[in-house]
Amino acid sequence: MIFWDRGNTRIFLLTGAIPFLMALSLLAACGGGGGSDKEPTPLVELEAIDEDFVNFGTMEGFTYSTDWSIIEKVQIPADADTSVGGWHFFRGSAWNDVEGDIAIQFTYGSPTGVYAWVEKGGWVPVRKDVTLTKGEWYTVCLQYDYASMTLELYVDGSAGYVSTTVTPMDDQTNTNLLYWGGQENHANTATYGDLYSEVDVTFAHQAWFQRLLTAPEIDAYDGTVNDSDPYLFFSPQITDSAVNDASGNGHDGTNGNTPVYYSE
Repeated sequence: MIFWDRGNTRIFLLTGAIPFLMALSLLAACGGGGGSDKEPTPLVELEAIDEDFVNFGTMEGFTYSTDWSIIEKVQIPADADTSVGGWHFFRGSAWNDVEGDIAIQFTYGSPTGVYAWVEKGGWVPVRKDVTLTKGEWYTVCLQYDYASMTLELYVDGSAGYVSTTVTPMDDQTNTNLLYWGGQENHANTATYGDLYSEVDVTFAHQAWFQRLLTAPEIDAYDGTVNDSDPYLFFSPQITDSAVNDASGNGHDGTNGNTPVYYSE
């Protein structure tokens, strides 16, 4: 017998009465498999010690004259080194900051939680103080209201600090690269893929929209989105060896160093 409890939904499966593979299929269809919400699969894990990364190229035009939002489903791996925090995704390059650069980081010091940054006349941060737990999935959402100049950060649907003084960004000529995994180091002695301040992280999904997300949309996000949404700018499809752009906008990922692809 398999017993599974998800909220108020309970399922009993007699494996002697139905094939085992059918039981697994039913669990998958119901969103089973553990985790705080859903564990989409495949997944890609990036290790700071190996400077693993996936490079999605340039993203110019994302912030120009529009509302925008970035939402992601991420996990701190069970074997992560949480003695130091760091970036888990970064659009930009160290010491070569350009308007419209965006980054999100986990912090394990004081305070512990999630920071997000945008570049507009200098780096502007917002944060959500939260105790981060290894092996737990988190929904992180960063969004910008163009009319009110408001930058907001949510972690699992709970709002953090807000900035209301971020003037609109024009990133039409911003050709800095987007990395899952750390910050590209453009010091004179650095080589391509030499990362700075990276953190151990597992990605299940990340989506970029040129519109705001509603509170119900943030709450309902399970690591999947509607890839036909007309405001979708980037949505990854993780395979067993790479990340492709499911939005059709051509932001396909290129592996750097040794990202690990696996299924839960």
